[in-house]
Amino acid sequence: MKRTVNLLIYIYLCVFVTTKTLAQESTTTTAWKQYAHVEDVGFSKAALDKIRTQLDSLDTAALLVVYKGNILLSYGETTRKFMLHSVRKSLLNAMIGIEVKKGTIGLDQSLAELHIDDIGQLSDVEKQATVRDLLSARSGIYLPSAYATQSMIQNLPDRGSHDPGSFWFYNNWDFNALLTIYEQQSHKPFFEAFKAEIADPIGMDDFTWGDTFYRYENDTSVHPAYLFRMSARDLARFGLLYLNHGIWAGKSIVPSEWIAQSTQPISGALNGFDSREAYGFLWWVTHIQGKKMYYASGLGGQRIMVFPEEDLVMVHRTNTYENLNVGDEEINTIVAQILKAKQDVVDINKVPELIPYQPEKTLLHSTYTGSMDAYIGTYNHRFLGEMSIKKSSDGYKLETNVGTFKLYATTANSFIPEDIEIPLLMAEATEEHKSFTIAAVMKDRKTIKSMVFYF
Repeated sequence: MKRTVNLLIYIYLCVFVTTKTLAQESTTTTAWKQYAHVEDVGFSKAALDKIRTQLDSLDTAALLVVYKGNILLSYGETTRKFMLHSVRKSLLNAMIGIEVKKGTIGLDQSLAELHIDDIGQLSDVEKQATVRDLLSARSGIYLPSAYATQSMIQNLPDRGSHDPGSFWFYNNWDFNALLTIYEQQSHKPFFEAFKAEIADPIGMDDFTWGDTFYRYENDTSVHPAYLFRMSARDLARFGLLYLNHGIWAGKSIVPSEWIAQSTQPISGALNGFDSREAYGFLWWVTHIQGKKMYYASGLGGQRIMVFPEEDLVMVHRTNTYENLNVGDEEINTIVAQILKAKQDVVDINKVPELIPYQPEKTLLHSTYTGSMDAYIGTYNHRFLGEMSIKKSSDGYKLETNVGTFKLYATTANSFIPEDIEIPLLMAEATEEHKSFTIAAVMKDRKTIKSMVFYF
């Protein structure tokens, strides 16, 4: 599908200037710092250690807690890039806010004014939905969408059953159409713009342009989904940007008034999400232990959680490559315990000792240097769809319907894909497994141990 926008490649330079106090140093430099002694900032070490032990019993892949700009608690693989799933929507919120401030996007512009349509052809009433309606999931447009969950598909209301702005329903159509509006009105490719205007200025450590992917489902909708892979420590920077009202190193990155508006509760009756409190503009809003929290949420337990009154950011990740999941209730329990770990008495005159944050990072490399060309081709899994092994200038890669992953050859008949890190075993076809098919080998009933590619 040809894109209807003029894609411009541009460079955005940002200079980091250290202007804040020692306790906020990590918001103004490229290197994270962590507290040497959590008691220095009023937290119980015993309580935080207990939380680490509890996390061992969950399917949490990473948890990162940032207090007053520095790391309070780090658990798991905080540098590994997992799929964001619906957390992506809160990243789009930032980019739209920048354009709203410039005047290139208006909240009350209708889809008719913006010439937005789809395969199913919007009705005149549907075309009256505004950018504001899409941001708040109140468009009243109930069309199929790319990257839709089974819940979205099964519970989609009848077309025309609700006027624009009158009813909340969480449907990827709204969120994907916002991408089209962003690119059309800004005349900028979304992922390049995000890297230049957000990721680079705030010093994301792990994020690259290659961690992004437009998910097209041309038989379903003309509006693609926009997928990210990202590490916990990079998501923590994004959360910290919002906590600091969009300002980084003394420079406004995202308009503060936009952040305030986006994180206010707009909808409280959340059809299909009864356990959640409210929804704003691409952010969820709630209270835990009586403290306001707004958060980005994605499949499996992906979270960026911001406590504006507590000077806290928390990031929770799960490994959905292996089909792992941590539920809302379990995450909220951990969050509540972190809040309770804050003690009442703090020596405000004591300057906390900060040390460099040096998380372990797995560096994959090929341990087999022979040719793997025999395995090049497109394979099919009955649930996961097509996956292609291809050769590139720097080795081999795996193309999937959620992105492209670098492959590292580990033996003459096996690969490890970057980020996914589930072994891909190459095997000759059998009567049971035909050529160019894929079978999953399970550790247990839900967790994937390896994938076998039959050639």
